Amino acid sequence: MKIDVCSKKEQDYIIDRLVEYNLSQVEAKQKENFIDLSKKIGKDDKIVAGIVARMYCWNVVYVDTLWVDSSYRGKKLGSLLLEEVENDAKSKGAKLIHLDTFDFQAKEFYEKQGYIVFGILENCPEKHYRYYLKKVL
Repeated sequence: MKIDVCSKKEQDYIIDRLVEYNLSQVEAKQKENFIDLSKKIGKDDKIVAGIVARMYCWNVVYVDTLWVDSSYRGKKLGSLLLEEVENDAKSKGAKLIHLDTFDFQAKEFYEKQGYIVFGILENCPEKHYRYYLKKVL
């Protein structure tokens, strides 16, 4: 046996096997295992804000990325995108949403949106914190 670098196709294979195992342990609650909920806000054919999120297997949403161009911050675009994803997710049966952020990013923003910290990873990166937050929908 040898250890080698994975191609994208091989990564997908590995993920599919883990999902297969997970669903053998806990039955899926939604028709599709993964539902894309990603949204964007554009102006003049340019993306000025966006959110990447997926609802997975058990009516749970993971927000991978929420970004607002620096010249558009403070205009509530992040709140608008997050609310849009939450509402879309609820309409599809979601019960829980979770995400993570760093101490130099947006912890307070998420707390204002009703998220609570359930975990902290210290020194990630060094001398900083990574916060894990959740919200019941």
